[in-house]
Amino acid sequence: MIMRKRYIYTILLGVPGFFISLTISFIIFGMVTGLLWLYFFGDNPWPQTTEKTLPLFFALMFFLLWIAFITVGYIVGKNLEQDPGVNKKHIVISLIFTITPLLLIVIHQLRVGNIGPRSDTLVCSDFCSQNGYSASGMPPIKSGQEVCSCYDEFGNEALKVPINDFVLSK
Repeated sequence: MIMRKRYIYTILLGVPGFFISLTISFIIFGMVTGLLWLYFFGDNPWPQTTEKTLPLFFALMFFLLWIAFITVGYIVGKNLEQDPGVNKKHIVISLIFTITPLLLIVIHQLRVGNIGPRSDTLVCSDFCSQNGYSASGMPPIKSGQEVCSCYDEFGNEALKVPINDFVLSK
């Protein structure tokens, strides 16, 4: 039994729609949270209702967008049921729209240091923390100096080590 096109296209738009909906939902969630912070609540304590409604807003936005992608896929597939075979171009486009958001997420995580090599600033911070210092700092990147400064609880520089001279204990 061959699957009907309406279901094939539901999958073809539903799978990339999942990742696209997730990405759009995060962007909108960030914008709404930023607007609430800038114009309404600021650094003051936020009401308890926002702690419950913001995640619900995110989930609602995500599911509405994903359902919209699935519905569009169903309608497009239903309209194409008269045509023989599945258009390979549509499959390629679906793959591109599935892979692209995943790549964007991976690239973002690489840039912020969550995956991949850690930045010198994070390595310096971890080194100073592991050795009992209160804070750490490094000179500007363009200065050419690659040193890590560790500061005591009074903000005085207690230790200055070239960044290449130490290895973090794991």
